[in-house]
Amino acid sequence: MEILFENYVTFIDGGTSDGVGFFVGNFFITAGHVFNEGQTHSIYVNGQRIVLDKSEAIFINFPNGDFFSPDIPDVAIFDCAGVNSPLVFAEDMPIVGQELTNVSKRRVVVDDSHSGCPSIFAKKEVIQIHTCIGKVTHTTDYCECHTDKILRKGDSGSPLMSGNTVYGVLIAGEPGTPRCVFQSSASIVTLIRNSTHSKSASDSI
Repeated sequence: MEILFENYVTFIDGGTSDGVGFFVGNFFITAGHVFNEGQTHSIYVNGQRIVLDKSEAIFINFPNGDFFSPDIPDVAIFDCAGVNSPLVFAEDMPIVGQELTNVSKRRVVVDDSHSGCPSIFAKKEVIQIHTCIGKVTHTTDYCECHTDKILRKGDSGSPLMSGNTVYGVLIAGEPGTPRCVFQSSASIVTLIRNSTHSKSASDSI
C-alpha cells in the first residue's frame, strides 16, 4: 500500500476508547462500538484535526456489550466536507480464499511495541502503521478472515483492503486468535444510500 492511501487511515482519539477509521471520498467510516464510551472523538487527516460527534453521524449503531450480532451493523459513518480520499469501496464481495490487507494505526509506547494494548497515559508514545494479511474464509454482509497477525481491540474500525479498494471494516474478532470479522463495503454503501441525514450520500457513492 502506498503512503498516500495510508494518510486516509487514521487513529481515533476518544480519551478512554481508542480505535481506527478511514476515509472513502468524503465519508469517514469506523466501527460503531468505538463510539460507545464517548460523545466526541478526534481524528487527524492531512494535518487537520476533525472532531466527530456521534449526534452528527449519518449512521451509527453498535451492539450492547461485547457480543457481535449479524442483525446489528456495528458501524459509524460521518460526512466530512473538504476531505477527498482516493480510497474507494469495493463493488462486490471478496471471494473465499482471497488475500486482503488490513491496515491499522495503533498507539504504542516507544521501545515497547510488544507490550500488548498500551496505556493512553504513557509519557512517550507514537502512532505506528500496522498491517497484516487476511485470507477470506466466509462472506455474507460480513467477511470472516484469518489474519497472519492477531489483531487487538484498538484495531477496531480499520479497513480491509486491496490496493486503494476497501472491502470491509473490522468490527469483531475472537480474542487471542487470528479470526476476525469485517462488515462488508457492500453493506456500508447500502447504509449510506439509505441514510436520511445526508442529502448528497446517494450521489457520492
